[in-house]
Amino acid sequence: MTTVLQQLKPAFRIESVATTDNGVNITWKDGHESFYHNLWLLDSCRSPKFFDRDTLSITSGHDLLKIPLNPTPQEVKLDREGNLDIVWGGEQTGHQSVFDASWLRVHCQNEPALKQRRQALLWDSSVSVPHFDYHEAMKDDGVLLLFLNKIVELGVAIIDNAPKDEESFRAIVERVGPLRQRYHPSNVFTMDRGDIKAQGIQHSYQVGRLRNHTDVTAYDIPTGLQFLECILYENPDGDRQAYSTVVDGFKLAEVIKTENPWFFELLTTEYIPAGRRRLSVEEKLSENDSSARKYEWDAYRHNHVINLDENGEVYQIKYNHNTRVPLVVSDDKIHDLLAAYRRFSELLQAPEYNAEFLLTPGEILVVDNWRVLHGRTGIWNPALKRIVLGAYLEEESFRCRRRILLGDKTGMSDLWLMGCSDRALEILTDRYL
Repeated sequence: MTTVLQQLKPAFRIESVATTDNGVNITWKDGHESFYHNLWLLDSCRSPKFFDRDTLSITSGHDLLKIPLNPTPQEVKLDREGNLDIVWGGEQTGHQSVFDASWLRVHCQNEPALKQRRQALLWDSSVSVPHFDYHEAMKDDGVLLLFLNKIVELGVAIIDNAPKDEESFRAIVERVGPLRQRYHPSNVFTMDRGDIKAQGIQHSYQVGRLRNHTDVTAYDIPTGLQFLECILYENPDGDRQAYSTVVDGFKLAEVIKTENPWFFELLTTEYIPAGRRRLSVEEKLSENDSSARKYEWDAYRHNHVINLDENGEVYQIKYNHNTRVPLVVSDDKIHDLLAAYRRFSELLQAPEYNAEFLLTPGEILVVDNWRVLHGRTGIWNPALKRIVLGAYLEEESFRCRRRILLGDKTGMSDLWLMGCSDRALEILTDRYL
């Protein structure tokens, strides 16, 4: 029988170990060399004394006030499974730490691949939006992971062959994670062109064009994924009414940065406030409700259109012209800020960046609301019928689900998966020959 050790790629198998004054040098079978400081190794120990394997958290036995700042190994070797086995001396005499070799490799400070975050694939109107089958995604974790990987790469995907009912729609959303609570009583909403009341309180239901936007910009933390399923589309005119449009916000940020760095700086540092106010609106949770429930809200939020992470990389777009409220900006910047905002708005409508398609009954459009701006072409014929189900998912929920699926693919125990970076998990999924 082939052992796990023999199945691992050379990059995840240790060739030799050597100790230094303050750490351990490891040479891997692919020739890569790593150094691990003794203090880092002891502090990262996952023995039962230091780490609870049920709760997957540090125990009281890991007392930072008592851990020596200059620990010394008494013995360093490889065990029969090829893992690093250390028996400590000094103040920790007799304490044993065993480290999974694959886990050590993806925590190497000299590993270039770990410093390269998974790059988003920027796109324009020529993008080929990936499609996935509803039933395959529901029953196959491998297909679900492929779907989530595409959301990370492109920010958009379509799920085909979905049953045209709320229960099935809710099921595919909850296959990824729990639905996000909305301001409304119901967490699955129905956009029906025939709903006259809804047209009076929400611009998405109205005739005309729905400009590209991200949703709920008045939230402190906007929703992560948005699911939109078409369950009815009847267009007597047979033209391009109510076609879905999507735009890669990260691509637009790159365009702005290249053509006008000052505009880019303004959109990343100055605020475009957003607000929503709804009072005494009624909505039924289901057809079985005897009466509608009232809800109200009044939201206000300062936003940057383009948000950067600690490395200066774009990680989030917040743009919704319909919910924009008066600016909070100094007089010497208002002209340039609105010029920058207008340029971003122009790019949003430019044909070369807009991917346009008809979302047909049984198709679910999924967009990363932190990246992809969505909208639709105009509706001019009052006789056009279109019903779309919608729901939100927390950004954290979908990323956690993906991390779990990545972890399952590695074949490693939860003991070592806990706390790995997304990039480390991605590398570990490819550890077998």
